[in-house]
Amino acid sequence: MSSNNSNQNKDNLLIDLKNPDWRIRANAIYGLKNMVDSKVKLALIDMLNDENEYVWLATVKALKNFKEKKLADSLIYRLENSNNDEIRWNAAYYLGEIGNNKSLDVLHKSLEDESLDVRLNAAKALGKIGDKKSLDFLVKSLNDKEPIVRKEAISSINLISPNKPISELKKSLQDKDERVRSLAAILIGKTKTEEAFDELLETLKDENHIVRLSTVYALDKIGGKKIIDPLVTALKDPNWEVRLDAVDALGKIPTDEAMDPLIETLKDENHFVRRSAVNALKNYKNLKR
Repeated sequence: MSSNNSNQNKDNLLIDLKNPDWRIRANAIYGLKNMVDSKVKLALIDMLNDENEYVWLATVKALKNFKEKKLADSLIYRLENSNNDEIRWNAAYYLGEIGNNKSLDVLHKSLEDESLDVRLNAAKALGKIGDKKSLDFLVKSLNDKEPIVRKEAISSINLISPNKPISELKKSLQDKDERVRSLAAILIGKTKTEEAFDELLETLKDENHIVRLSTVYALDKIGGKKIIDPLVTALKDPNWEVRLDAVDALGKIPTDEAMDPLIETLKDENHFVRRSAVNALKNYKNLKR
């Protein structure tokens, strides 16, 4: 397209921003989002005042990479005042995308919004913004009635403060939802702390094999001789994936206590576990018996 044709197209789209049909205005915004010069940018910022919420949302998507102050102000206003759940959760989401600390107060309040999607995206946004002022609010969200929100709160807590608060993650190991328990175990493992060791021993007995798998991962990350007995126990787990990961973890820490159990694992019914045991035992060849 020639420069003249491109400019003409841009001018036509700018005219369409004033069209009384909201669908034409929204389409014009989508057409302009890759043509953002100063004139287009000013026109799009003006569209943040559009009364139609879907035109507003199209404008936000077009402006999201520019971190304009007026964009943050508009997102905060819509999150506080819109009755439309979709608009509120999108406002929370994009506040996280642009990373504006001015939005912390409204995002903290939104963790108690009646809409699941708003609470979920508020928790996610706070993790992206990464301000430690949000920790106490996210800890409260670990009691949210919806497990997906509790899970997102754990993820955001980890993003903001990877090594704290372990006490809250320990509580989440007892969450009634297996996804939350699993994530809590994984994140505790990433801290490489022994503070939650006793709680992880209990989680190794969890009824859900994904949680047990996550617990083996956590023990592997924590390391040290304390993890040997629990991992040897996990070699008898009914789920082959748990047994497999336990074998791999024991292969990294050759000890007399684990050698015989690993040799016994060479008879495991699952061929992946047996093959992993062979590889693990290669690291045991220098042990003196």
